Amino acid sequence: MNKDFEKQYKYIWKTKTSRDVKYKQTSSEYCTKFVTELEKTRQVYNVDTIKDLPEKISGVYLIYSFKKDKTLKFSYIGESINILQRWKTHIYNFKKENKESSKFRKKEKKLENLRFLVLSEIEDQNLRLKKETYYIYALRSKFTNTNTKLANRKMRCENGHGVKRTFLTYHKDKPYFEMYIYGTCRNKICDNKFLIN
Repeated sequence: MNKDFEKQYKYIWKTKTSRDVKYKQTSSEYCTKFVTELEKTRQVYNVDTIKDLPEKISGVYLIYSFKKDKTLKFSYIGESINILQRWKTHIYNFKKENKESSKFRKKEKKLENLRFLVLSEIEDQNLRLKKETYYIYALRSKFTNTNTKLANRKMRCENGHGVKRTFLTYHKDKPYFEMYIYGTCRNKICDNKFLIN
């Protein structure tokens, strides 16, 4: 086992899961860069322009906002069979200041600062749920991300069973450092372990 890889993994894990302020800058810089790179390859919408998104696009989406210094204020990853309708629901909840929007409003007070983008267009629900989990792990941060769960209970293993848990790891026997997200089946007989990407 490569000791440097183990150190890298532990540092990344801490950056994604710790509330310790010593990881805050690294976490914020990484998440800001990740979202900024996404903006280069995807259409960014705001509250006024979401109407330009075609109806009935299924997939995974990101809602976020930036601070004045262009660092990420918050991020939220979701999935839907109809992204436009889901975005409208998020906006409605934000305007009504109800419980469903409280996690957004704790981070962002102004509706006009919200940004929306489609991460991936995916019809199949299980593939959507896997891709949603992938992006939640990618943007996982105790300082900016507002997702409360890593994986949706509706996600299934390759054999159609429910998922017991998901986890971030790396391959210890590869000559280079590369991280992966896996899911494990809750069915004890199946015990399927599958890659989430």
